[in-house]
Amino acid sequence: MGNIKRMNTLGKKSCLALCLLCAAHFVAAQDSGGSDVDLEKLSETVNVLQGAQDPELTLQSVSTVSGKRLEHRPVFMMESTLDGVLPGLYVDMSQGYPTEQRSLSVRGTTPIILVDGIPRSDVNLPASQIESVSVIKDGLGLSMMGMSSGNGVVYIKTKRGQYSSLKIDFTAQLAFNRQIFRPDFLDSYSWASMLNEALVNDGRQPLYSQTDLELYRTGASPYTHPNVDWQDVLLRNTAPTQQYNLNLSGGGKTARYFIDLNVYDQAGFLNQDNSLNSYQTRENFKKYSLRVNTDISITDHTLLKVGLFGQMFRETTPGKAMMGSIYRDMYTIPNNAFPVFNPDGTLGGTPVYADDNLYGQTILSGYNLYPKTDFNLDISLEHHFQGRLKGLYLSGTYSYNSSYRENLERSKTFAVYSYWKDPTNPNAEEVYQQMASAGAQNNKTSYSRLNRMQYAEFALGYDFHIAKHNFKTKALYAYNDYMVSAKNIPLRKNAFSFRAEYNYDRRFLAEFAMSGMSLNTLKPGHQWGAFPSAGIGWNLHKEKWFNVPAINAMKLRATFGLNGSDGTGAYYRSGTGTLSNYYYNYLKYYSYPSNTNAYFGKTPAGNAILTESNMPYVVQWEKRTRWNAGVDMELFNHSLFVTAEYFHNNYSDGLSIPAGKGSNSVIGMTLPYQNIAKSRRSGLELDLTYNKKWNDFSFTASANATLYWTKILANGENQYPEAYMQRVGEPISQVFGYVCDGFFQNQEEIDQYLDITSIPDYKPQPGDLKYRDLNGDHVLDGKDVKGIGTRGPLVDYGIFLGAEWKGLAFSMQWSGRGNVQTTSKTMPFTSNAQGSYGQALVEHLDYWTPENRDASYPRLSIGNSYNERTSTFWLQNASYLRLKNVEISYTLPQKWTKPIHISGLKFFVNGYNLLTICGIKDRDPELLSFTNGTSYGIIPNTKAYNVGINIQF
Repeated sequence: MGNIKRMNTLGKKSCLALCLLCAAHFVAAQDSGGSDVDLEKLSETVNVLQGAQDPELTLQSVSTVSGKRLEHRPVFMMESTLDGVLPGLYVDMSQGYPTEQRSLSVRGTTPIILVDGIPRSDVNLPASQIESVSVIKDGLGLSMMGMSSGNGVVYIKTKRGQYSSLKIDFTAQLAFNRQIFRPDFLDSYSWASMLNEALVNDGRQPLYSQTDLELYRTGASPYTHPNVDWQDVLLRNTAPTQQYNLNLSGGGKTARYFIDLNVYDQAGFLNQDNSLNSYQTRENFKKYSLRVNTDISITDHTLLKVGLFGQMFRETTPGKAMMGSIYRDMYTIPNNAFPVFNPDGTLGGTPVYADDNLYGQTILSGYNLYPKTDFNLDISLEHHFQGRLKGLYLSGTYSYNSSYRENLERSKTFAVYSYWKDPTNPNAEEVYQQMASAGAQNNKTSYSRLNRMQYAEFALGYDFHIAKHNFKTKALYAYNDYMVSAKNIPLRKNAFSFRAEYNYDRRFLAEFAMSGMSLNTLKPGHQWGAFPSAGIGWNLHKEKWFNVPAINAMKLRATFGLNGSDGTGAYYRSGTGTLSNYYYNYLKYYSYPSNTNAYFGKTPAGNAILTESNMPYVVQWEKRTRWNAGVDMELFNHSLFVTAEYFHNNYSDGLSIPAGKGSNSVIGMTLPYQNIAKSRRSGLELDLTYNKKWNDFSFTASANATLYWTKILANGENQYPEAYMQRVGEPISQVFGYVCDGFFQNQEEIDQYLDITSIPDYKPQPGDLKYRDLNGDHVLDGKDVKGIGTRGPLVDYGIFLGAEWKGLAFSMQWSGRGNVQTTSKTMPFTSNAQGSYGQALVEHLDYWTPENRDASYPRLSIGNSYNERTSTFWLQNASYLRLKNVEISYTLPQKWTKPIHISGLKFFVNGYNLLTICGIKDRDPELLSFTNGTSYGIIPNTKAYNVGINIQF
């Protein structure tokens, strides 16, 4: 019944989209006699919150890129197209899995994403639908978002129809993906030999005999002494991605339309066996997107806009979890643990790995299907008055958004047997023991999201001028109702805001904005906040005395704003947040804890009891005070564009649990988050673009960089015994650890060290690390830990180069980070979810021995927490520069295509993530949590080779 209801709902939405499309096309057909326009040209305005501004008059910190720069990328997530493109915007990823959400960062904080001015969750638009992407970063630009403005805004403007005849644009792409930075694991012989040496170093007996080692080395007994390269067994080297896009646009004076249909199909890397299953077990990702944007001029001064967007995802995986099981076990189970198959064809296993056979997890565990659907409907009406009321306008907007995520579980268990036969005795008996049995397939359905958002906005504006004094004003009321999973009390926001812009002769500029916003989940009396901002500017090139031939335009600007953050940035971004830090936490909650019973009665019996679940706390939004100063210049006959900015952001009333005080045994519960944290983020931002054309040759180059300085000002921590232990005063996310002075090379060094410094509960051996006693108390302990990461600025940067000559075009986009450090390496044998000895990498062969004194790793040992302490020894430079995209294309001359009624025909080939320049050679610098290739189930990132064709009619 639930599926029928969803089909009916989708059917109604599809009918509505079809009706709007037909109506728009019919009206446009009666009125499409106008000339074509260049749809690739960017708007001559800057997208700001609640409107647009003339670039010459803009005071806000806004950076914009055309959607054309983002096209032709073989990536599932929209964010992956934004790497290195805009100053102040960085894309962070923790997984190479296609549907794993990328984290956007605007000057170090997670932004809200607006699509056509409306906040959305899980935005994942095809690049073919995007006209431009803007990043709004300063206090003035963010002010009208009120208490939702604290972390910046990524503003996406979708394409709309233009005054032109019907245009049809079709693009087809085929990409071949390859995983990069796959870990290189030790073979069974090397692994077993190293494990024996580690055990002996620890004073224990070796696990493997010389006979065992020889059998691993020769492979003479593959069922009892296997050497399984699970990556080779489970993964293929390439995986295809197909993408198709069709859009239609055009219209006349009465109506304009833009329709875009996008189909994306990405296959995964897991092998599958179609002879064993009637269904697909390989991971697969499909996305179907439809957008219909219609503009209808009801009168010459009244415009109705209707936007429809629908998107369906269909993700298929094996019955076992990709990251929590398959890749985790692939990267933690040693090659010698068990064979893929036993001699009789059954799946291999051991008592330690009872049901972990990876072939079974991949091929025989059933499948999971994740249907996902998003639907958006936007309607706006705007009227501009004429006559004596000219300059006055009214507008209203309504938006309905729904999103659901379903999990159809069709998993099942599989039979696993351990096998043994004495490999030294050909006549020995074969012994099979069942470790796990096959079971019936599950048939479960669950929902991770049933979300709905309604947004309404009403605006009144008045634009006028008196002589050379020009004014623009706008007052606005906005209402946002957001319900998560159809079970929580809706999140409701009411906001009143006002913005006034002024310029004198386009020379002197000023802007003021103010918003007041409420959040219903806060305590009554504490729900409303006010957020003022202001800015000033000066167009120097407008002055008569300004006569610098090389400078065509020069603007100085400065802004200030008080913004707020109520946690909804991540809430809207993920669509699954609980807002636990803001969600009615001023109320007392009670619950029935598990295993907590009261026993009473003649025959005592356990009775569930209610206990306190939280400590009430009246929270308020976090405050952001932003200062921003910048200069914008156009030079050398408008060929070079330069923007340089300095920003200084203070963060106060940050929600945090006092450092080191999370759990309190006296009160018996965890302390609540409190508005106690303070920090500062400041930096410099530079954006350069050079455009030049010589006859048939045109060239574009742009570069952007953002340098950050951060500092923790308060976090509620107690005074540490040593000043260098304090987190306050250090950079945000500073790495704390020991200072390492290399290895103990011999017993004499150890004796000299221990004569001065004691190490509680540990006796070092040659090949162990030597830590510095920082406070000089002659004891090595936690008081000798300090900040060991970089104190310099963190740098995000990007470079774009593009050239075109007679239809032949070339472009490349680079993305990078500088001055980044990580502690990504760990010892061998440590990462195994089953509690046995974990995997090891080829790089671990470079361990300390008396003959290898300058090694990359300490001496071999098992679970040696002393050597595994975070220290400068493990600190690595994780700075990198990556070629995100490079493309070559050729557009056929129109004299060849016009006779066959084609207005444009382009062939292109491009590559994604083809080259990485990094000091860390064995890790992907974008996946810094990928500690040693043997933990966390990290799925590698990918590179791709893509070919395509674009046809325009």
